[in-house]
Amino acid sequence: MEQMMFDSIRSFRDNEVHTYLSSIVNESLFQEALTYQFGKEKLPDWLEKITNFQSINELQQQLLLPLLKNLLNESVEALTYEGTEALDKNTPYLYISNHRDILMDSFILNYILYSKGFDTIESAIGNNLFVIPWIEHLARLNKSFVVKRNVEGRALYEASLVLSQYIRDTLLSRHQSVWIAQQEGRSKNGDDFTQPSLIKMLLMASDKGEELKLLNQYNFVPISVSYEFDPCDVYKCWDAFQKSNGKSFDKTDKMKLNEMKEGLIEFKGHVHFSITHPLSFSMRKFNMREAIQHVANAIDAEIHSHYKIFPFHWYCYDKANHSYRFKTEYEGREKDFETRIDHQLQKIEKLFSQTQEEDIMRSYLYDFYANIVKNYLARINSSSYLNN
Repeated sequence: MEQMMFDSIRSFRDNEVHTYLSSIVNESLFQEALTYQFGKEKLPDWLEKITNFQSINELQQQLLLPLLKNLLNESVEALTYEGTEALDKNTPYLYISNHRDILMDSFILNYILYSKGFDTIESAIGNNLFVIPWIEHLARLNKSFVVKRNVEGRALYEASLVLSQYIRDTLLSRHQSVWIAQQEGRSKNGDDFTQPSLIKMLLMASDKGEELKLLNQYNFVPISVSYEFDPCDVYKCWDAFQKSNGKSFDKTDKMKLNEMKEGLIEFKGHVHFSITHPLSFSMRKFNMREAIQHVANAIDAEIHSHYKIFPFHWYCYDKANHSYRFKTEYEGREKDFETRIDHQLQKIEKLFSQTQEEDIMRSYLYDFYANIVKNYLARINSSSYLNN
């Protein structure tokens, strides 16, 4: 059944490890990545070691997690987290978070959970990122399952149904925890809200009348992800700027690879993950549409209220609002922050030879971080949260 229904999207299994890795080790970009992390002199030993892996567990423990640790040491000033003490190691959870980085969000969550003695998670990844076949293979070896993008009509319905059934099977039959982002793709403007269509997709696998039961069986755990500095913020803002002007902007495969690379290796400052408590739902007074929105609102309330706000975020909020309301949070660092923004804007100038929109793009960057602060303030200033 699994092979028939899920073969095109499922994560790979232990008996597939050797076959795919034997091919991946011959890829030049893969070898370049290993050389960057471990040095040229160690490359032959690593390639031989990798071809001898026989399980997903070996691959993750002996290669991918050490790789991630190196990346964190080089690109993150501090990694902090909270909330793991409320989790049960024997319970599968559906982790749902705001989405900052293409790869690092799920990688870091895996790293946190593994370091606290939990099993690694299955995570969603869009097939639009598979610009090279081996990237898909390595992702699925790392317990990722595929979300099919750019499908419409009947094909979209069928892809959503299979995805919903796969997530249900993974959580309830295979007892594996799952991570998904709260919306399709990364937030392009820092305004993080859960798409009701995502909740609707999750419920497609439910028997009629059993939707509430399924929601509670999934053990939703919202995660609030905070990056002091987002290496790819300017690319997201460029996307938002183009969209606001009604322009179609299709990234080349080279651009996609560059964003993945920068997200992995460039400086992020302080990164914080707040793993909130598992949600439970009681919604007898709601119709289905209201119930779906209620679930989305409950997730948003947890994510927004658990942001970690950094001085750069306060600075951008004040700049976006032409105020000095939070000046004490960043005073003395204004010049450094503007230098950082200048550096990001140079990426757009280099990539697209664009200079005339510099002031507009600067305002988009301010707004990106200001929206994070705006949503945080709205939650903590609210007299009460939604009952869930």
